[in-house]
Amino acid sequence: MQKGFYKLFIAAVFLFNIAAAAQILAPTIKSPTCFAIFTDAASFENVQGAILNYRDAVERDGLATWIIHSTWQSPDEVKAEILKLAHNKPALEGVVFVGDIPIAMLRDAQHLSSAFKMDQERFPFIRSSIPSDRFYDDFDLQFEFLEQDTANPLLFYYSLTADSPQKIRRDIYSARMKVPGEGAERYGILRDYLNRIATQKQEARELDDVLTFLGHGYVSEALSAWEGQLLSLREHFPQLYRQNGRLKNLHFTMSDDIKAYLLEELQREELDLAVFHAHGGTDTQYLLGLPDAGGNIDRNISAIKLFLRSKIRQAMRREKTFEEAKAYYQESYTLPDEWFEGIEADSVILADSLLYAKQDIYIDDIKQISPRAEVIIFDQCFTGSFINPEYIAGSYVFGDGSVVAGVANSVNVKQDILPDEFLGLFNDGIRLGNWHKFRNDLENHIIGDPTFHFKNTAKYDLNRMLTTQAGDAKAWQKLLKNEDPTLRALAVRQLSLIEGANFENQLVALYHADPSFNVRLQVIRALAELRTPAFENILFESINDPYELIRRVTVTWMGVVGRADYLPFLAQKNVFDQSDRVSYQAKGAMEKIDPPLAYEKMNLILDALPQSDFRETKKRIAGLSFESSRREYAEELIPQLRSDSLIFKKRLNAVRKFRNYQDQLLLPELIQLIKRDTDDMTLRINALEALGWFAFSHNRSDLITVCDEIMEISQPSEALYREALKTRKRLIAGSNDPLNP
Repeated sequence: MQKGFYKLFIAAVFLFNIAAAAQILAPTIKSPTCFAIFTDAASFENVQGAILNYRDAVERDGLATWIIHSTWQSPDEVKAEILKLAHNKPALEGVVFVGDIPIAMLRDAQHLSSAFKMDQERFPFIRSSIPSDRFYDDFDLQFEFLEQDTANPLLFYYSLTADSPQKIRRDIYSARMKVPGEGAERYGILRDYLNRIATQKQEARELDDVLTFLGHGYVSEALSAWEGQLLSLREHFPQLYRQNGRLKNLHFTMSDDIKAYLLEELQREELDLAVFHAHGGTDTQYLLGLPDAGGNIDRNISAIKLFLRSKIRQAMRREKTFEEAKAYYQESYTLPDEWFEGIEADSVILADSLLYAKQDIYIDDIKQISPRAEVIIFDQCFTGSFINPEYIAGSYVFGDGSVVAGVANSVNVKQDILPDEFLGLFNDGIRLGNWHKFRNDLENHIIGDPTFHFKNTAKYDLNRMLTTQAGDAKAWQKLLKNEDPTLRALAVRQLSLIEGANFENQLVALYHADPSFNVRLQVIRALAELRTPAFENILFESINDPYELIRRVTVTWMGVVGRADYLPFLAQKNVFDQSDRVSYQAKGAMEKIDPPLAYEKMNLILDALPQSDFRETKKRIAGLSFESSRREYAEELIPQLRSDSLIFKKRLNAVRKFRNYQDQLLLPELIQLIKRDTDDMTLRINALEALGWFAFSHNRSDLITVCDEIMEISQPSEALYREALKTRKRLIAGSNDPLNP
């Protein structure tokens, strides 16, 4: 290291220590970008040697690394130190939080999550807030501090302000090394983990063994959706289809004992990467549903009895009596008394518990194995809930085995949006953190080492390109010609960020020309970010794309854009698409646009078919469905939005429905409620918030005008003004993730 460089760092350390209580150790090497380890004073005192060992391993990999430790009093203190590093050179690439670093619990920002929509007024702060390190790694988001949690002082509640950007665009990557458990034993676990990964970093392994799993209830168990996912993976990992490669894709239906099989697979020494697509909880990975009874009558009866026992015990845990729960199911399904016998018997409870234990993976199971995949991706709810003493991802990462990092969610998540996005970049030596920066939602986090990477088998240094060359359009245009579809898809993403609307014509041409599923999906995603007429028009073509996921997101976009001329195309998909999920989403899209007109378009298609049971069944189902939607609009939602005499809760529920169902025909009713200054202020504020979910609507310019009008007549200090400002910014910025409008 040059003497001048060393003196510069020593001066920086001196100035930092004068300005704050944080203690700072400077990097020992020089590199184009840098990395920072943030830890608390107690963790540093207890595992200092291991932290230095980890720092040295990161620097041997060519990334200059700071160490900052302190007795942190708030997330704002940590963020202030991050911003100091980010505003100096070399450029800060990412950070990792080791130990007990303050956790920001974010509120009033549910539109920045993929699925989290909880009533903040009804539920306590700890349940209705999202633990998120986007507080730290997106420098533009603005928050107002609310309070510190009294039961868990590591948690700090913040509200996203109205004048903040309403879209996540991360400046750096971040990760958490938060060991499960409580007490001093966590330091020993952390020490062992840091020393282990420092050793593992000495030689990067080539990615040649991957395991994926699809669980019960995921993608509605549609095989056509799973087929598309597998075809996409083949583009990401072509080397795994050659003689020495291995890609094993497991489906929950492959075995009634899939849990035991998975636990064995996870312990294979050769395994590099594992991906779980399944439902999940803080302490459970859900694999299987109730046993399939098949065509056997006795097995069907046994399955129904098992279901009843499960539901009645669940009701009793919620303080229902056995007789109350039994009466509900007996009256609903006309079931005999003997089907309810034995529910409270110890032997039956034990047998059922043993059955359930074979269905899912629990934290206790993970503690008994040594998982070998260096990276595990949990496309599951709550498995990354690091505010809890125990959580699934932490059990894998900090337990026995070779796991370096997990990617998991701190709350619930909308699944199958694009969970396998850019996985092929792991072939090219991309650091996990640089890959993770594409995940722009509040809940998704890296648990473990974000600097980890597999061996680079390409000639490109993607880590440098994504940092020091992120804005170099020429470099990305060159990559757009690469034969690797994952690299072309990455080039599409980067060029769309650099050039915006100027890239539109090239995007349209790429959609028509590129044979890759993943490239075309990135193209249409980039067009969706623009929300121009070119985007709205290309949907007429992408609705027939051979990639199931492209067809599925296309029909979803048609519904939220809301153009009536989409209806004949949606009706065709509803009747004829081979994917049940596309067909179902097409029906929902039609109901968002205009249910009566949609019913007419459906009948035109169905009436043109030859007489058959298929046609009559479709006509009957369509009639019932669209009549139900019409009745809900006419007899429930409209009266609830207009009435000033109904109970408040019913009216509020009607308003909040628009957060999930952006019904175009009811927009005028929502707008009238917003403008009605004699109506309840809480309802008007919630109606404005609901308006922000219409960011794709072809009428959004009118909605922005509504916000402008409200802002003109409201005082800046009023809650109504702030919500109008936030909604206006949301409508202009667009959805946080265009694939999840």
